[in-house]
Amino acid sequence: MTGAEQRHAPATLRNRDAIVAVLETILPSSGTVLEIASGTGEHAIYFGRKFPQLIFQPSDPDPVNQQSIAA
Repeated sequence: MTGAEQRHAPATLRNRDAIVAVLETILPSSGTVLEIASGTGEHAIYFGRKFPQLIFQPSDPDPVNQQSIAA
């Protein structure tokens, strides 16, 4: 990586499948999903793989989190 390090949030591994179970019931069949306050960006990556028909757009105001998302 070029100066940017991808961060890891342990809670991501604990809660991502429970979140997917809810998202399966409410997400549209196609489109773009804006994730607000994405933190490390790990959820957006995981959800993007689980829902390949959707585009997940992470966002976060924190510069450190922005670097993690970019990484």
